[in-house]
Parts: sequence; C-alpha cells; structure tokens
Amino acid sequence: MKILGYARPDGQLGIRNKVSIIYTVDCSRFVAQKLRLLFPEHTQLFGYPGGCAYAEGAIRKMIALGNHSGSAGAVVIGLGCEGTDADKIATAIAASGRPAEAVKINAAGGDIVTLEKTSRLLVNMIQHASTTERVEMTPADLVVGTECGGSDATSGLASNPLTGIAGDMLIDAGGTYMHEEVSELMGCADVLAERAVNDEVAADIRQAIEEAEKACFAGGRFSWGYGNIQGGLTSIEEKSYGCLAKSGTQPLQGVLRTYGSLAGRKGYFISMSEPGSGTFHGDPEGVNQFAAHGAHLAMFTTGCGSTTGGLIPVIKVLANYNRMQLIADNVDFDATPITRGERGLDDMGRELYAEILAVAAGKLTKSEIHGHYEA
Repeated sequence: MKILGYARPDGQLGIRNKVSIIYTVDCSRFVAQKLRLLFPEHTQLFGYPGGCAYAEGAIRKMIALGNHSGSAGAVVIGLGCEGTDADKIATAIAASGRPAEAVKINAAGGDIVTLEKTSRLLVNMIQHASTTERVEMTPADLVVGTECGGSDATSGLASNPLTGIAGDMLIDAGGTYMHEEVSELMGCADVLAERAVNDEVAADIRQAIEEAEKACFAGGRFSWGYGNIQGGLTSIEEKSYGCLAKSGTQPLQGVLRTYGSLAGRKGYFISMSEPGSGTFHGDPEGVNQFAAHGAHLAMFTTGCGSTTGGLIPVIKVLANYNRMQLIADNVDFDATPITRGERGLDDMGRELYAEILAVAAGKLTKSEIHGHYEA
C-alpha cells in the first residue's frame, strides 16, 4: 500500500490536505464557524477562544497548527483589537511558503462583508490545495502520537500496550513516536529516566513529572476521573503505570516542551504543551498538542468510551468488550480479542501498526467520518 503524501513548500510531507480557518479571539469564532459551514469538506477550524490580552503561547500554537503538514494554507480571522493579532499569525504561516491571509472583522465592515471576503479567499486556496504535488512517503516519514482518555482497567492491560508495540515498530522503521500526559506518569520517573539516551534527557523527564505532580497538588486534583474509578482503576499510580504502557520499549530521545523542537528527530519522545498554549479542554487538547508538535496522526485508547477526535486523524482503540458493543461505530481498532484471551499483544500490535500505515495512506478514521475535529 503506497502512502502518497502532500508536499509542502517548507519540505514537510502531509497525509491530509486541508485549508485552515483560524480564529484569533472568541469574538471572531462565530464568523469562522459560519465560514467553515460553507466549506466543510476541504477545511479545518481551530483558534483561540480567549479574550483581548496578548497570549504568546496561544499565538505559537496557532502558528504551529497553521504550519502543520496537513495544512495547505490559512485564512486567519480576527476581530481587530485583540492581542493575538491575525496579521502576525498569517505572516508567520506565509513565511513557510503556504498561502495565508488575515481578515479583521471590524476593519472589513462586519460579519457579512468578512464572510464574503474570506469565502473568496478560501475558494482560491482550496483550488490551489487541490494541485499540491503528491510524493511517496515511507513509515520513516511518519510522526505518530498516542493519547488515552476515559481509561479503565482494560486500557493498561491491553489498549495501551498495543500502542506501545505499534510505536516500537514505527521507530524500528525509522519513524517517530510520542505520547504525552506527564500528569499521568506519577511514580514512573525512574523507569523513564533509565531509558533516557543521556543524563540531560533523564533529568528533564524527572523534572517534567515532578512539575506535574506539584501542579496537581497545588490545584487540588490529579488526572483522575469518576469514569476511571468506575472502570476498575484504584489509584493515580495504577492509572500511571497503565499510561506508561503506551511508551513501548525504545530509548527516550527527549521531552518536547516547545512546538518545533522535534525538528526532524527520530525515535521515542514525550510531548508537552507550551505554557499558556491550551486552547481547548479535554482529550482533543492532547491530540491537537501532538499536531502542534508535528504528528501526522494519533492513536487514542479508551475504556469508558470517549468518542472525541482532533485536527489530525485519530485511530480509536478499545479493549473493553461491553463498551465495544455500545460504541462500535466510533471505534477503529477492536482490541477485545486480547481481553477475551483469544489473541496476543504482539500479534495485534502488528495489526495496529498496519492500521497506522493504512490511515497514513488515506483510509479515513471513524473520527474523520463523523466529523470529530474538535479544536
């Protein structure tokens, strides 16, 4: 199966081909949403649902997503008086060679005129995107992330280990694999530090987990929900060790703290969001964090039955037999044969890796089909 990617002017290769509609402030989100309704098939919508203040982290994230390998261009819509300036974001995206234009509602003349102007911009950008050169990719070109959400006992026993095996296989093929959620790695610092490629990386992962633990204590809660308890998990430490199963067995190359820091490096990484860059609450924030770090697609394990997606294709993995009967329409990879004792982890891990390659080659995920592009 060939993977025919989309060649970008900055040298990136994408597996999807969308034009980005970006809103820079909550005041311009309404117009951006109406614009995407006019062009739902060829566009993706994201932005900053905040207020007037300058927010460096949010700006950097919007630029990173606008420069993602799956983004063929961008229309950036601002109100005109916010700190997250539309011109600044559009200029940074245009510097990558992609077409990018900024429109400010209060300078354009209100909603109707803005929709008219941005619609014409989008028509031209979508047509331009359709002419993008196709280039054959290999697994070595791929960057894949893994998120877990709505975890239960089957997550740590089956779904998460499967993603770790698939991630190992991708790295063996020359690719890049990452996961996040350092707040769900409590007690795992020593294990990960031992896998670090050098002392600097070992110290960095210890610091990242310690910072997350302090933040949890300061905020009065850990990454621990009612559904986790319902699903049979008894402590944050137990949940963390299940989260660790996503990491596979490869050496830890680094902790990605800033967008753009991957910079073509290969192997296993742990990703983090930049301070102040959170633009969405819940599991899709993690998926879109992967995208901001350059991931082409993500695996998403769930036991309780999370159905959300994100800006990149999401392969939903489920090993809870009872839940599988209820939400099969949202699941891409049925891992219940493991929990039923019918198949082994290594066997199904290879199958999951094959699914990654199929999605990279163009197979749509359930989240894409349903329109789960939360951002």
